[in-house]
Amino acid sequence: MITSCSPILTTLIQKSKPTSKLGVSGSVAKLPIKGIRFDAIKHYSEEFLQSLVEHLDDRIGPGWFLVGEFWQDSLDAMTTYIRNMQHKFSLFDAPLVYNFSSISSTENADLTKVFEGTLVGAEPVNAVTLVMNHDTQPYQALAADIQPFFKPLAYCLILLRAEGYPCVFFGDVYGIKGDHPLPPSCGGKVPDLCLARRLYAYGEQLDYFDFPQCIGWTRLGTWDRPSGLACVMSNAGPNEKWMYVGREHRGELWTDILGWEQGQITINDDGWGCFTCGSVSVAVWVNGSAEGRDQLGKFDADIYGR
Repeated sequence: MITSCSPILTTLIQKSKPTSKLGVSGSVAKLPIKGIRFDAIKHYSEEFLQSLVEHLDDRIGPGWFLVGEFWQDSLDAMTTYIRNMQHKFSLFDAPLVYNFSSISSTENADLTKVFEGTLVGAEPVNAVTLVMNHDTQPYQALAADIQPFFKPLAYCLILLRAEGYPCVFFGDVYGIKGDHPLPPSCGGKVPDLCLARRLYAYGEQLDYFDFPQCIGWTRLGTWDRPSGLACVMSNAGPNEKWMYVGREHRGELWTDILGWEQGQITINDDGWGCFTCGSVSVAVWVNGSAEGRDQLGKFDADIYGR
């Protein structure tokens, strides 16, 4: 995702459709990109965007990732739009952000319902999942307050699961400067969660959404990415959950890549482990000798020269 178009530019584009489509295809053909973000797409006609998608497919080739900022808390409106666009357009999952905000601010909220009424629950291929962006950060027009303790849980829910196309907020990785400064969120662990997604979040997903204040899931890996992972989280006290990671992992010693849970978990002969997490926290368990473990914890987020 590399660009956004303002409503003013959109108006100019729609008044000269043939020229604008040629201009878009001519520009993107010169750049090593395969995706475009459109801002405020409620100001675009669906007919124009449909014709632009067809034009890009014809001129440049199929397979474009196109996402629009269609900030709605109405799931019906969002799914209708995606259907009208023949599922060639993705949208940011605003209902998921509001679920995160509500759950993080409610004592003993039901984590098993975190995906209820969300776009990723209804249209997982066309949902761009997120925790925060420039519009929902504090003091902005669409501010959706997410308690700091819940952000690591939220990022695990978008980065380590099979559904959705996650979008990470710059301010959560590097912090925010200005009149209302904020440090990097999640104790600086967002880059490690991104790396965990690239290294370990592959294969079949088994969900353990069986207790309101403690949920978990495992990813079983694939033939070429065999490590897998186990994620467990609690929005109450310390907790644990027996989960299956595969008999091929029997005897392995797994540790929490975030470093918040100490010790090791031994996978039993049947491929199960008892995975723990702390109070109002999350743990991501991976084989201690899995490929790439030495890369974790080395991201330098100090772009401001602190």
